[in-house]
Parts: sequence; structure tokens; C-alpha cells
Amino acid sequence: MPFNLPIERLFGGNPLIAPTTNAWESGVTFNAAATFLAPTPENHAAFTALLGHGAEELHPNGIVALHYRARPKLDPGHPWTRSSVGLSVHEPDLTLIRRFETPVLVPSDDGRFADSQGAEDPRVTRLDGAWWMTYCGVLPIEHPDPEQAWRGSVCLARSTDLVTWTKFGAASGTGEAFRNVGPIAKTSNKDGVLFPDRIEGKAVLLHRPMMGPIDTWSTCLAVADEIEGPYTDLGAVHGAMTASEYSHSWVGAGAVPIRIGPGRYLSIEHTGNYLEGKRRKYVLDAFLYDFNQWDHRQPSSIMRARMDDFMRPETDFEVNGPYPDSVANVVFACGAYVYDGWLYLVYGGGDSFILAARLRLEDLLGRLEDLERLNWREPAGVR
Repeated sequence: MPFNLPIERLFGGNPLIAPTTNAWESGVTFNAAATFLAPTPENHAAFTALLGHGAEELHPNGIVALHYRARPKLDPGHPWTRSSVGLSVHEPDLTLIRRFETPVLVPSDDGRFADSQGAEDPRVTRLDGAWWMTYCGVLPIEHPDPEQAWRGSVCLARSTDLVTWTKFGAASGTGEAFRNVGPIAKTSNKDGVLFPDRIEGKAVLLHRPMMGPIDTWSTCLAVADEIEGPYTDLGAVHGAMTASEYSHSWVGAGAVPIRIGPGRYLSIEHTGNYLEGKRRKYVLDAFLYDFNQWDHRQPSSIMRARMDDFMRPETDFEVNGPYPDSVANVVFACGAYVYDGWLYLVYGGGDSFILAARLRLEDLLGRLEDLERLNWREPAGVR
């Protein structure tokens, strides 16, 4: 059962970003990274690139940049409609200020590269004086099952202003999840998210290798000296909790973790579930991570508490998927930020629209910290 937290759907539950007549975003628009920018010297270049000179004076309370996934209705010559990354700018309450007419990151033209058939589900982290985008690059492969005829890789790109991005390709490293042959990963790896701080001098990445039966998929932890890699995969942080109403469940990281204290982070993630007939249901989960006394040999030691299913699909735009590329019954957050005591969640609804909600940060943290004080641990037998 979900936790009874007071969650406010914004804009009456209506989309804040929906498809347009622009060909690249005419199909669906969803799964957005959310970056809050205060008017500080380190953010000057981004303010200027996003809104022009003098933007800080016009927006003294800050702005929010959304980098979102978009797909066209039609994409001739390709096995499926490819995803690009669009950009919009908003007030801190997510009122729209500007929406860019062209995408800021597109699939590579060269079919050999890891994102030649799509750049999906961006997350944006400020680290080492720049913004780093992690996204899922998609590449087709030969496979008799059309649903398996692709490989997904955690890809990286860097920007100094949130508009112009330099790609670094698929993350490489040790462990099955990063074992690549050229640009082609042997194992799909999705839901890559960088923490906003180095931990013990290392860049730290949450990721979700798609190895073995779907019920065994876990959110894993990897570290690297350089943000672009190579990464050392340390292993699983957590798997999905069992629930009798679903035939299968799996997990994946979501928004960039939010720093709540030295070495401590709030992470909004997701669980995907299969109902009868392979109908899906995606819900949001919350995790409290702490690196202050963690054991590198046991990545699950960073997890101090978890709240599964604190938010689930309820509204029309979350429950229904109206387009051919839609997946109904989905809330999927790639973006979260804190403003004026509120935790803002920016999420894809029904794999079709970008929606937003908010709840009091103290309410969510209070519940997690209560669980932490009860010496919560993941029960044995969790998948």
C-alpha cells in the first residue's frame, strides 16, 4: 500500500509540456530532468544562454531548466521513432517562461554509435564545475524478438551552459554492465544518475544493468576517477520489494539525488511492475542514502531507509496513454528539486506528457528518518 503523503498535483494535473507540431516532438514528450538555478556567478553563463543578458535581474528567485525526452510521430528510415532531448525554462513554481524550438541533444548520425537510435531519459547533475547529462543511448542489434532488438547504454554529455552539449559516448568500465565492444554494450544498462558530489574523491553513479530475469534487476553503484569513466561497478544497492498484485517487479534510479546533509541524500526512484497481460504500472519510491559509514564491499550499506510506492498513477494523464508510443499507468521521475521548503517532482505521465507535483520536503524526510531511527533494513528475500 502507498504511504499516505499529501502530494499536490500542479496545474490541475494537466501537462506542463505536451507534444507540439515540431516534427521532433510531435509524438510524445516525457521524462524530464529538472535543474534549479539560483542567480549566482557560477550560473551566469546558463542564465544568459537560456534567457539572454540580464536574466538574473528579471528572475531574482531563480529559474528551472527542464531537459526532456521527445519523440516524433514518424521517423522514416528507422526501426522506431528516435528520442531527442528538448529544453524549456520555467519559474521556480514551473510556470513556463521559454520553450526551445529545436532539441539540444539528438541521436548520432553514425549508426555505429551508442545513441544512433535515440537519446532517452536525461538526468542533469552539476559536478566539478560543469553540468553532466546522463542519458540512455539506444542502438539496434540483430535479434529475432523485435522487443529485444536493441541495446541501451548509460551515455554521458557535458555542458557549461545547459544549452550546448559535448557527448562522451557510452560509459565504459569494469563489470558486466560496462563491458562494451566498441560502442555496443553486451548488456543493456539504463537509468544512469550521477550524485551531485564526489564521494571520497570519486564520481558516483547509480545505474541499472538489465542482467538476468527482470525480477532480479537492481539499482547498482559505480565509481570513477573521471566523470566520463572508466567506472568500477561495485554491485547492487537494492532490488524491488515483492508485492502480490504484480507478476514481476523491477527497479531503476530516477532524479538526481538531493543533498540533505554531509554525505546524505534523498533519492526519488521508481519501481516498474507487470500486471496481467503484461500491462505495466510504474510507481515512485523514496530512498535515504548515507555515505558516512558505508562499506565499499557492500553498496547496500548506503541505504538507510526506503519508502516504496509513495506516489502512484491516479490522474487521467498518468493512467491513460493516448498515443501509439504511450505506455499507460506510469509516473516516472527524472527530475526533482527543492524550493521554498517544497520538493518538486517533474515526471512523465503515461509516457506521453510532462507533469509536475510537489510535497513538503519535511513530510517525506520525516517519514524516512523515522524508518532510519527504527534501524530499518531491507527484509531478506527481497528480489
